[in-house]
Amino acid sequence: MNKRYSVDHAAMRDMNLTLILNTLHAKAPLSRAALAHITGLNKATVSSIVKDLLTNGLIRETGTNGTPVEVGRPAINLEPDPTAGYFIGVEIGVGFISIITVNFAIEIISHRYESTFTYYSQEKIIERLLFLLTESKQQVIKMQRPIFGIGIGVPGLVDIANGTLLFAPNLGWQDVPLRSLVETALNIPVYLANEANLAALGESVFGAGQGCKNMLYVSSGMGLGGGVILNGRLVEGATGFAGEVGHMLVERNGRRCNCGSHGCWETVAGQQALFRRVEEAITSGQSSWISSQIEADFNKLSIPLIVEAALKEDTVATNALQATAEWIGIGMASLMNVINPQRVILGGPMSAAHKQLLPIIRQTVTANSWHWVQDKVKIVPAAHGQDAAVMGGVAIVYRDVLNNPRKWLH
Repeated sequence: MNKRYSVDHAAMRDMNLTLILNTLHAKAPLSRAALAHITGLNKATVSSIVKDLLTNGLIRETGTNGTPVEVGRPAINLEPDPTAGYFIGVEIGVGFISIITVNFAIEIISHRYESTFTYYSQEKIIERLLFLLTESKQQVIKMQRPIFGIGIGVPGLVDIANGTLLFAPNLGWQDVPLRSLVETALNIPVYLANEANLAALGESVFGAGQGCKNMLYVSSGMGLGGGVILNGRLVEGATGFAGEVGHMLVERNGRRCNCGSHGCWETVAGQQALFRRVEEAITSGQSSWISSQIEADFNKLSIPLIVEAALKEDTVATNALQATAEWIGIGMASLMNVINPQRVILGGPMSAAHKQLLPIIRQTVTANSWHWVQDKVKIVPAAHGQDAAVMGGVAIVYRDVLNNPRKWLH
């Protein structure tokens, strides 16, 4: 009886600890009395848990102006201590590595973006990744604070349980034990997930999806992926493969996709589809301002360049963006009919063209989805743009720390 009471008491204290830390992260600064009022916990419980959190440096006392109070003085307010520890978010994309380091208050400490087109092999790219992560680790070590974990997003199928990248068609990678490679090299906990799923989580926790329990995220770039938040939780599926919306069939007998199938949504709504439309128009003889900028080298095409051309009322750019937006809208409409989200977020490199794309996407969605599903839904650009996935890498670690703070207490 006493043993069971002890276990139940410990479990209840852990739940209260999580509740208080989450509340402070969401609404700080708060006094102890305010915490008790918001959480419904009694003042004695709040005071006891706050003492633990203060002792372990996860929160700090602040004055009314937000500055730390001197030791021994009565605290007016409480807030997460920005220096309690750090999170590292990573995206391994097609042609780039992006790494962000943030503190416990989710303030950006450093952001590193590096092209990997010069690294021709998988081994060289992983070698560079480990080098950049080691640099980030050394930066935090100098501050003598812990790194809570590293969240890594990759463009492909991930075995979450084993931390293995099973298949990334646009990278040409298969069966890569990324989590163990990074953990062995850095001795830091690693969380590996699909980049679009992480981006959905990042926008849900820190971006345009805040406050939404039901959300669809679509990332369009070199590939096309998605993430779904239902009832406030990221949908991962039975084996972690949920969200591979770019490979749903939208065009029977369509173009061959890098995944090996034909007619995938990615082949008509991704960045390469946009570039292909511009190239086909120019090579067919259509006049375009873009021609003078790329000098027949279509490898120089970029989304910012096409957007700039569209702002100059360039017909080739405008038509290519419109066709791409329509295909994005067609896929979104189908997904909305299935998911019934409150918000739909467009992210990835294509979000740089959101001013041109979203009006057409919204029109297409209106024409192709149930009007009941459309009620009150908002289709918006990602708040973090191309950085949504690295913020999701931060979010997956952040969520674990806030929901399991006990392991960080001495």
